[in-house]
Amino acid sequence: MSSTAATTSTVAGNNVLSDKVNRALNVRTDTPAMRAALDALASLPSLNDDTSASTDASATTTTAGALIDARSVRAAIEQDALRRALQFQGELQKLANDATVLRQRVENVAKVADMVGRCVESPIVVHSKEGMVLVGDDDDGSAAERTDVSNTNAWEEERILASHLHLAHKSYVEATQRQIAVDAFLDKFDLGEGEARLLDHYNFEGFLVINNEHDTTTGEGENSNPWSHPNAALNVIGQPSQRAVDDAMAFLSALERLAVIRKELSKTFGSGTSSTAKDELYEYDVSENDLDDDEGVISSGRKQQKQLGTNSALRMMEQLASRQERAHERLYQFVQYYLGIGSAAPSSNMRAVPTSSTDRPSMGVDPSIYNKGALGRFHDGDEMDEAYAHTVIRRSLHVLRNSPAHHVHALELIASSRRTEVTRRFLLALTSGYGGMAPLEMRAHDPVGYVGDMLAFAFRAFRVEGELVKTLFIWKDEIEVEKDGDEGTSKVDTQPNTEDEEGDQEGDRPMGVAEMLSQSMGGLSRPLGTRVKQVVTSLSSQGIDGQEGIVQDDIMATQGGNDDDVTSSSLNRLVALYSVCGLLKFYCSAVHKALEKLQQNQPEDVGVTDVTKNPFFATCDESLTEAADSYVASLRAYGAMLNSHATPMETEAQLAHRAIVQIAEERVASPGFAEDSPLEISKEDVSSKQLSLSFLISTLVDAALPYLRSLDDSASLYSALNSAVKCGLEGSESAKWSELIQERNASLMETLVDDETVKVLDVCGLGGIHTALQQMNGASIEGMAMSCHPGLSQSEVEAAMKQFYSSLFSPPIPTFEEIKDPELRKFARSKTALRVVDVYRELYDAMTSEKGGYADFAFLGHEPDQVKTLLSL
Repeated sequence: MSSTAATTSTVAGNNVLSDKVNRALNVRTDTPAMRAALDALASLPSLNDDTSASTDASATTTTAGALIDARSVRAAIEQDALRRALQFQGELQKLANDATVLRQRVENVAKVADMVGRCVESPIVVHSKEGMVLVGDDDDGSAAERTDVSNTNAWEEERILASHLHLAHKSYVEATQRQIAVDAFLDKFDLGEGEARLLDHYNFEGFLVINNEHDTTTGEGENSNPWSHPNAALNVIGQPSQRAVDDAMAFLSALERLAVIRKELSKTFGSGTSSTAKDELYEYDVSENDLDDDEGVISSGRKQQKQLGTNSALRMMEQLASRQERAHERLYQFVQYYLGIGSAAPSSNMRAVPTSSTDRPSMGVDPSIYNKGALGRFHDGDEMDEAYAHTVIRRSLHVLRNSPAHHVHALELIASSRRTEVTRRFLLALTSGYGGMAPLEMRAHDPVGYVGDMLAFAFRAFRVEGELVKTLFIWKDEIEVEKDGDEGTSKVDTQPNTEDEEGDQEGDRPMGVAEMLSQSMGGLSRPLGTRVKQVVTSLSSQGIDGQEGIVQDDIMATQGGNDDDVTSSSLNRLVALYSVCGLLKFYCSAVHKALEKLQQNQPEDVGVTDVTKNPFFATCDESLTEAADSYVASLRAYGAMLNSHATPMETEAQLAHRAIVQIAEERVASPGFAEDSPLEISKEDVSSKQLSLSFLISTLVDAALPYLRSLDDSASLYSALNSAVKCGLEGSESAKWSELIQERNASLMETLVDDETVKVLDVCGLGGIHTALQQMNGASIEGMAMSCHPGLSQSEVEAAMKQFYSSLFSPPIPTFEEIKDPELRKFARSKTALRVVDVYRELYDAMTSEKGGYADFAFLGHEPDQVKTLLSL
């Protein structure tokens, strides 16, 4: 059949090809239509100019002169048609071959389907001579002789077989699920073999130099502990190998995982969850109703699995708690010995802390032992600081948070050790120098430099301790926190939530950053405060002693005979005291800001501590308060002693000017009075008001105003006000005191001009007749003429006027050289000239009036306005 169809398709393809060839061969080119087509083709542009012209009559001539042969066109058409026919024949043959392959494949599928049908129709279980077998168990299908059974028995046997297969598959699925649940349980709640070995036996042996006579083994006995040696604290390796660090980090990681496992076990298998619910958390509990009677063995095994979670969890929690306690104890011991604190601290008979360059070991004492008595295994303070910043120590303190008792005690020991070390460094810096610096006591003669160096050293130690404490609390700054895992910890450590330790958290709350810093700086604060108060007391002796101090200064000035030295000494002490106040104010502000910043970064479980309770800050604040009070007393004493300190060369106003300028300049130079370091601890900052420029101006200007005797004194106070304004004095305060000085200045100007006017009138001749006119006006005799009054006769008036007119060519107006301000000098001369003009106007009006009594006014050569013009300056 297939060959017949193929033959038919081949014949049909050949017929089509023959038809196409015949039609191509039967095309005629001599018909009118073909000729018209040829003419149209001939009208196209010629592509071959070298084509020879045909002489056939059927050739056609184009407009361009090119010829197209009709026979050639026909041959080209026939050739194209033949090419297309051959191409079509090839594609058709290919299609026939594909159809043949497809037919063979369809036949193969039909054979397989027929075989499957026969298999389905045959019985599954058959009986042979050897017994019941499954169809397909034999290799060739005919090895065993099969016997037929009834349809009823066959279907029953097939049902039983299907039931067994179902139970086997169901058991396999349940076993797989149980295996997954067990694996998940072990992954979450079980330690690996390496982790268990580290937690049981690791004791930081890589951080200790082990001698031959003190060999150790990995056991749990007391003799195997490498840290039990008497000199273990002195044999610690400060920079251990990378392998030792890796082992320590692996131990800490295992201890962290142990804490997480205990936490998860407490959550999952706590007293508030039923046994069934605990088992269902891991999906290995299956209902008994899903099993038939044939599943008895499987059902009994599954019932036993129900108690696996609870019993295993209880046993694991007991074992893990014991293991964790022993590991924490070893870790706590390692922290003590590595840092040299607690039981590993230097013994009391060797803890001779050198506080002076004269503290040398006595004869026969090994210098190395002497040095180790002060610092233990550390060679200097920098090596000790590096030990506290070591990665293993930082993570160890983080891990110890899971044991509140060990963690709290470790922090207390660290704070106590740092307190001793900071105090030792400060005393060394004072007496023998520290870190290559000269002893601070060498600058005791310079109060400001001495206090500044002490505060700078203390503040540097404060910042170092702050960074060290912050590093201990926040050790994972550079480690990326796990986002999806349950075991990841946040950037800021939090208190562990283990239920068995929850009741102890209130009593064993760890120290915070501020508390540890307060403890560390507590030993330094007392000697610092004592020395600062001594400096303040020595600088403010005149203000504190009150009137007794004033009397003593007066006696010293009288006996010594050098008032300038006494005045300069008092002013220098006052300026130095103000500078000390600026230093204290600056460091108070800096410490307050640093404490607030540390308070923000400390762990959330630690309570907020009042930053003002820090000993270093409290010492600076108390010293600032005392220094400000001493400054106020000294300033008031200096103002009260202006009259005593004044000399002919330097008046009270000039002394006040010098004090204001120096203190204002010191305020600008001091960092404590900068705008970016305000001390805003309380709503009413008393020390800021006491140290303000307003208080300075009000005290000294008010004390100097009663002693203003000249315009130069007023100019000095004006200059002091301008200097204070440039240094930050408010405009309202300056305006108030400017008005007071201006009023006093106007009074002094009037007095000076009046005195000079009298002198000018006497020189120019108008003084006598003006005095006589005033006497006449005072007597006021009715009907008496002016010319009849003594001193105002015709001859006396003419002589006086003649002398006055002659002086107008060179007016005797004083130059006021004693006034240093040119503006005031010019104002005084103008004022004096106007006063002379006013006297002349008064005399001129009186002489020319009815009561003048003068017969001739020829002696009055100028009118008052002309005299004003002549005297205009």
